[in-house]
Amino acid sequence: MTTPNYFQLLRGGEAVPLNTVDEEMCAYFGEPCNADRYFREWYNCIGWDLAMGRSFDEIKAIYSEPNWANSGLLPIAEWLAANFTPSSWYEPSHRSKP
Repeated sequence: MTTPNYFQLLRGGEAVPLNTVDEEMCAYFGEPCNADRYFREWYNCIGWDLAMGRSFDEIKAIYSEPNWANSGLLPIAEWLAANFTPSSWYEPSHRSKP
């Protein structure tokens, strides 16, 4: 059984919808938004890291490693860190065990 992990990105103490974050990110990097995928798949990587409780400093250290050099995720992590405060938490599953 897994435990659901969640995250939000806050600006001024208010949660910003992740689609809005992605739109702002695309505008900043001068790239068109994709209705089906987040820019450079940041949600699947950086979002997962945030949901796991990692700080932006930890995330930037991860994406500055050589095996991530071509991913383009380090500039995204830096941009997110400069513009948002993360909030992450977990909620135990309330489903009964088999």
